[in-house]
Amino acid sequence: MKKSSTKNYEKFIKVFPFSCVDVLLFKNDAILLTKRTRNPYKNYWHLPGHMIKKNESMRQAVKRAGKNELSLDVTIKKYVGVYESLNSFRHDISHGFIVKIKSGDIKTDFQSKEMKFFKRIPRDTIPHQKKMIKEAKRILKI
Repeated sequence: MKKSSTKNYEKFIKVFPFSCVDVLLFKNDAILLTKRTRNPYKNYWHLPGHMIKKNESMRQAVKRAGKNELSLDVTIKKYVGVYESLNSFRHDISHGFIVKIKSGDIKTDFQSKEMKFFKRIPRDTIPHQKKMIKEAKRILKI
């Protein structure tokens, strides 16, 4: 799939929202979060995820996010819902998916400086993702 140029991204970001997927991976009732190294929400805990590319299904984007951001092959267990993030940097419309590990060992990419499983959602977690995590816990009865 073709990657957008920085120039095109800068134009798009000023006018249109981004359609994204977020990966919710639980282990022993704890959610995996990574600490962002870039904006939006630099230094916040967040769910791994990606923007959906043209001609890519949401399911394909989830699998790509698992592979690229966590070095994992993942299987989708459940769709959580759609959540919106409106901030001065960017407007995201995010679809949350609960996944399980099919294969691989968790390793983060350049977008994150650390990762950790949390039983309680940290205060410095991206706001719309806090809502997504709470809904996923409700679905899983955690």
